This record gives sequence, C-alpha cells and structure tokens, in this order.
Amino acid sequence: MPDASDPVAVLLAARLSGQALPAFPAPVPATLAEAYAIQQQLTAALGAPVLGWKVGRIPPALIERLGAERIAGPVLRVAELEGDAPGEARVFDGGAAAIESEVMLRLRAVPEGCVTNGDDGARWIDEIRTGFEVASSPAPDVHDHAPYGIVADIGINNGLLLGPQLDIRDFLALAVETSIDGVPVGSGRPIDVLDGPWGSLDFLVELHHRGVIELKPGQWISAGAITGVHPIAVGQTATARFGATSPIACIAAAENGFNA
Repeated sequence: MPDASDPVAVLLAARLSGQALPAFPAPVPATLAEAYAIQQQLTAALGAPVLGWKVGRIPPALIERLGAERIAGPVLRVAELEGDAPGEARVFDGGAAAIESEVMLRLRAVPEGCVTNGDDGARWIDEIRTGFEVASSPAPDVHDHAPYGIVADIGINNGLLLGPQLDIRDFLALAVETSIDGVPVGSGRPIDVLDGPWGSLDFLVELHHRGVIELKPGQWISAGAITGVHPIAVGQTATARFGATSPIACIAAAENGFNA
C-alpha cells in the first residue's frame, strides 16, 4: 500500500492500477513550485519518455496573484487517429475525465529565447495536427484544487490523439466545434485562446529555460483547449471539426493502468 501521506506515491499507485481515488491525496501542494516538484517526481516514477507537453489555463481569479496564465504537464502517451475510425480515450472511471479539442505542434528544435510571434514560432515547428487532449485524473475532485492539483498530477494529461495535418498558414483562424454524443458542447478558434498557440509555445520555452520542464525536438505541444474542457464518461463519443477538414472522433474507455 502506498504511504497515504505521500501524494506522489498515492497518485503513482492510482495511475499504475487505473483505479480512481476517493479524493486528491493530502497534502495538496500550496504553490506552483511545490506542484511542479511533485509533477517531476511523478513523471520520473512512471518511467516513460516525455512525448510532449500539454498547456492549460490558470483560473482567472488566481492569475494576478500567481503571475501566470498557463500551466504545463507532460504527455506520456501519443496515438494516431486512423481515418474516420474513433480513437480510444482512456479515462479514469470514477475520477475526473474530460476531452479537449486542440491543435498539436511538433517541435523541430527548441527555441533559444522567447517566441515573439507566429513567424518566429513557425521556425521551430515542423508539423501541426488536429487532435484531442485526454484530460483525466484518478482524483475526482482535482479541479477543486486547481491549478496546484492539476499541475502535480502530470497536468491531468492522459494522452494525445493526433488527427490530420493542418496548414501552418491558416490554422490559427480555423473554426473548431466539439460535440459529445452528437450534441454540440463548444466552439472557438485557436487564436482566441489567450494569445494563441504561439503564446503557449512561448510559455513552455520560458519554463524550459527556467529549468521547470525540459523541451526536446520531436515533442508534441498540445496548445490549449479551443472549445473548452468537456466532461466525458466511459462509453461516450467526442467529435471535433477543424474548419473544412473531416471530423475526428474518440470514444472514452476505462483506464486499465499505465504501462511505460
């Protein structure tokens, strides 16, 4: 049994087993520095290569106090969507589970300094894809502890699903719509999420140069929820359309335990 007073041990056991927890393990980190320290320990304990980084938002009421608008978490699973067939989105049954429609940027190289605009950002990216971020945690109340609990539990990322490639010249202004079981639940454009995907890249570059995370060529960046964070339950289907491209889809399936 994991030490109940060690949140890393509790979260690790839950992710390895695929079992939900009754609540986020105490003590909950009280600062972003504490949360990122737990994230680093949990990532190392899971023992899988970091394939990318998700970017999320800090609750508006905390932005001024924390001096930040975004958070980051490691991506340890990436899967390709195959044609029109729905992918599998693994979520913790009884935990927190959501799907997010996002654009995915693949790093060609790590920027040497801040990314000032799209022309600058495009120098460092060699591919852009449609996709889903699967956002799931074994702790059902993780959002009650945002942003600290979310950061600590590896950004509550449970994988990326990659869809068709997008044209770098117009992807920012694409109209995106997400549906759950055929019911529209949100719409938006990549450019309208704070300062857009290039802002997400710049945020991660800053964390990298501060030593909080480590960016590497070939990693994917899940650049922010375009249409919102949409709760999903096991058995439900999410679909997303990015402009005129064919829709992508995934079905939520119960997590059965992480394997590095």
